[in-house]
Amino acid sequence: MRKRGGSALSDVSGHAGRRALVVGIAVVVVTAVAMSFGTERGVGALASAAPTVPSAAVPSRTTAEPEECVGSRFATFGAVYDAIFDSLLPTMPADIQQRAPSIKARAHRDMQGLRISKLAVSNHPYDLGADDEDPIMTYRDPISQWIVTQLLNVRNGEATEAIPAENLTVAQAVETVWLYLYVTVMVPLTLARRTIPSIATIAGPISVGTLITLPILLGVFAATQVYQAVSARLVEACIVSVTHSEKENAGKSVKDLRFTRAVPGLLRDIAGQVDLADPENCPSIGTLPLSRIVERTSNYLQSITTDSATDRRIAAMGDGVAQWMRNTRVHQNLIPADPADYNTAEYAISQIGVLIPYVGGAPLDVVIGLSHNRNQGADFAATAPIADLSVTKTLTAAYYAYALAAHMVELAWSEAGVDPAAALLNDLLPDAGITADMIPKSTGLVGAPNLYGLVVYHNVLRSMCLAEDKRPAGAGATTKRGSVSAARW
Repeated sequence: MRKRGGSALSDVSGHAGRRALVVGIAVVVVTAVAMSFGTERGVGALASAAPTVPSAAVPSRTTAEPEECVGSRFATFGAVYDAIFDSLLPTMPADIQQRAPSIKARAHRDMQGLRISKLAVSNHPYDLGADDEDPIMTYRDPISQWIVTQLLNVRNGEATEAIPAENLTVAQAVETVWLYLYVTVMVPLTLARRTIPSIATIAGPISVGTLITLPILLGVFAATQVYQAVSARLVEACIVSVTHSEKENAGKSVKDLRFTRAVPGLLRDIAGQVDLADPENCPSIGTLPLSRIVERTSNYLQSITTDSATDRRIAAMGDGVAQWMRNTRVHQNLIPADPADYNTAEYAISQIGVLIPYVGGAPLDVVIGLSHNRNQGADFAATAPIADLSVTKTLTAAYYAYALAAHMVELAWSEAGVDPAAALLNDLLPDAGITADMIPKSTGLVGAPNLYGLVVYHNVLRSMCLAEDKRPAGAGATTKRGSVSAARW
């Protein structure tokens, strides 16, 4: 019988039983979401093994093996299923208790036979080999984390591999469910909140639209905080006891099964040039100076051309751009701090500040970002060549420029009452008398490319490094958490 923290899982009303049931719900949710994702989009995300794995092929635990209570990184669906089953078994009818071994064996065969494409699964940064100090632990969102996961899968030649549901871990389930919820619920809700019109004024800046958007804003914020807390706590929690062999198979794919879908050559080329960023051994792309990017781009373009004259023109243009960047200086500290670098108080003010008329949103974020720079001791009078600006500084400047432009457009449309959608409807229905306060604001979609395009791209660049920059870890380097050997046994 499986044990958790040294006590038998025999009482369904006990603490261990309750925790097992909670984990079981997560298992059911991620399986349903993954199956839905694969079926609806037709990407081959899920496939049943053919032929079905025979009983003898289903891993069986050896009672003599020592066990360890592990967190979500090594708690597999198979192990969680056994924990739930064993905790409920004493309350089941006698005939079911007699048939318990065969029921469990059949369930394990089914889970072993259900294969999930690695392309449909998002991994926790620890499972990618990250440590607490690596940038991906700070700069990530569900989409960027999935992109980094898949780039590393392609780089390692694992993009076409499949994971049996038996080996899928709770960490993979949590990260994948959150990814799908984020894409299908959180992002649409955020866009919807930004499109809700004022409708009618209640008192001062408070309108009916404000009262509608406030629950959405707080709900998305709360859901994000809950996910972050759950994801972090489950990694270190004691969820279920597993043997060493079960721990080694956690999250592993099936070696003899491949999906036939080919990875595009461009994606393979990109994945081959990047790796997971490590401040000690592989600095992130976000920290590289623009001069390095210009030089690398010029060299790459020359490498894919076959005409020497074209190579010379590319080299000359690259030299010209590099020369201009060296001679042009900017006040780099006047670029506000990136919102991802805000502390907790700054982040909370930024989130609530979107409800403030006129100055809420991008203008307030600029003030917060500049205040953050000042608190870090930045000299606003100092200048630096554009060539020395980091990729992160440049993308942050682009983020604020776009956000401020979108904010000004929204103010202009709202103050002048010339929302394009309202104007179009009035042209189509001249007698309807439609105003901007009566229909969704088209400006709500203007910021989407910034929030769910540039920010995601920026997080990917901060989470990854150029493979050519990777240095071998020294003998005294910190052991990464991404491997079984690095974890306590």
